[in-house]
Amino acid sequence: MDVNIGVGNSNKTIFIGVDKNIKSQKDTIQGIDGLKGLAIIGVTLFHMFPNSVIGGFLGVSLFFLLSGYLLAFTTASQYKKGTYSIKNYMVRRIKRILLPLIIMIMIVLGTLYALVPEALAGVRSEVISILLGYNNWWQISQNADYFTRLANTSPFTHMWFMGIELQYILVWPIIFWLYRSISRWSSNFIALGVLLVISLGLGAIMPLMYQPGSDVSRVYFGTDTRVWALLLGAVLGLHYVDVNKSAGISKLKNTIGSIFLITSTLIVLVGYVKINGQDPLTYIVWMPAFTILFAGMVLITENKKIFAGKVFNLPLIKWFGHHSYGLFLWQYPVIYIFQKLEFLKFFENEIGYYAAMISVILLLTVWIDNVSKWFNSLISWSDFFKAVQSYYVKVVTPVASLVILAGGIAFCMAPADKQRDVSDLQARLEANALSQASANDKNKDVNLSEIKDPQGMVNIVAVGDSVMLGAAPALRNDFAGIYIDAKVSRYVGAGLDIFRGINNEGRLGDVVIVGLGTNGPITGYYESETKALIDYLGNRKIYWINNYAPGISWIDENNAYLEKLAKEHPNIIIIDWASIAAKHRDWLGDDGIHPNDIGIKEYSKFVHEKIKSDMLSKSSNDSNRINHKRVTASADI
Repeated sequence: MDVNIGVGNSNKTIFIGVDKNIKSQKDTIQGIDGLKGLAIIGVTLFHMFPNSVIGGFLGVSLFFLLSGYLLAFTTASQYKKGTYSIKNYMVRRIKRILLPLIIMIMIVLGTLYALVPEALAGVRSEVISILLGYNNWWQISQNADYFTRLANTSPFTHMWFMGIELQYILVWPIIFWLYRSISRWSSNFIALGVLLVISLGLGAIMPLMYQPGSDVSRVYFGTDTRVWALLLGAVLGLHYVDVNKSAGISKLKNTIGSIFLITSTLIVLVGYVKINGQDPLTYIVWMPAFTILFAGMVLITENKKIFAGKVFNLPLIKWFGHHSYGLFLWQYPVIYIFQKLEFLKFFENEIGYYAAMISVILLLTVWIDNVSKWFNSLISWSDFFKAVQSYYVKVVTPVASLVILAGGIAFCMAPADKQRDVSDLQARLEANALSQASANDKNKDVNLSEIKDPQGMVNIVAVGDSVMLGAAPALRNDFAGIYIDAKVSRYVGAGLDIFRGINNEGRLGDVVIVGLGTNGPITGYYESETKALIDYLGNRKIYWINNYAPGISWIDENNAYLEKLAKEHPNIIIIDWASIAAKHRDWLGDDGIHPNDIGIKEYSKFVHEKIKSDMLSKSSNDSNRINHKRVTASADI
């Protein structure tokens, strides 16, 4: 057989191994690609603008539903035609899913090896978890440990999704066999009903398991809390093949269906910008409710008789859906690398920065999709070697191959630990946390005659997270009588209750230091709690230490928000630790966030000097705020 392969093909019917004139044998379902486009748009915007499109993660639930739908549809269709087999099923999944996944991982590793080698620390175990399909559970175990959750961001954080997908793909043949067995014993309706009941029963796990105030990673990443969306999609896909009949519908039903679909789409778009991942209702109500809503949208969209379903066949949104897997694979690594290399400073404006980021994601998506099609279309090794002669492969793929080779080297040579000094850091923080209460008690009594600092700097209360906790001993040396309440993984929203508790103990004076903002975004999440904290502290002098954590998406926005607060409240002074830390990376540990042995002294010294300078410059105006001893204040100000 004469097979002409490559871009150079004169008749232009074949593009890197894909015959463009051969009609796909796979049945098409109206609007499914468009719904995938709606999902990937939400997820992508959430990853790029997590503080603006705060609910874009809802698109993941739609992805799960559609994935279960399409897998069931394909399997049931092949079964009806007599072409279904476990072997073909597995080979098809490996080609379609694992090949692009492996290429992406290797290219990202190679890029990091060349540009950000320190980001490779500890990546080996993460990559293994991705390839073996348990990354979601790996991330759950890592997120239980603060040091690997915050201090070690990853370009593969989004791969938890693939963990659940791969696990489901492995068990789907068993589920399909059970479905067919029940169908033979009774009917398709009964079998679908059983799957539906199981799906909805599993859907109750997330609301029941969620505990307000706890780390949501177990609920968000768990296979048991997510698989119900895949099963619900499977029910819809099997229904489409085994039960659905192409019957006409009345004009009234067409109108009602169209109104529902349009309204649902608007609700989804509103959810993308309004649903907050930190809101308890998200896990108790919103995520389950939106999954049901997505199921209704699929039922309406798949019906070719309903006019509004054609909206999801529009070329642009359909293109995004058709390329959704490639877009999903590349978006997070590209965003991560852009942030790590601080490209925003290079472009000097956000428009150029995000335009470049989107362009890179799109180009990589088109490339990997075409390479996957080319590879999957090869009939024999002779075809492969012929394809090597094509212009596309000769120019593009060898370059990528070099990066993939570098990725393989990086995988083998990456340090085993995510942080080389993680043990020292953890030991320091644990020791400081254990001694915090006793150290605070020892600092109660201060001899003012021995103090050279302004007396307003005596008996200051400081509340912070692990950055402050690590520097606590140095702060006690530099600030006479300081009371420190710092804790690992503390977020801004917890600050109000902490200060209330300190005030109830009669320890809250006229001056406070706040070191919060590393562990989560303020705007869109804890803005109201932050404002409530400022209101509660009233006219006290507030010295707020801003945050330095390269690679953490919300840090810059948090620091900008703090600057805005300081402009609105004259009693707030920002201590710009971020700027000084960026110039002295040698003061920080391997995570790039927590000060090392030298850094904790410099951190305390820097904070002390800034507060002292401010107090001395305003001593005449602040004479009535001298704090000779701790001021006992009422519980409410």
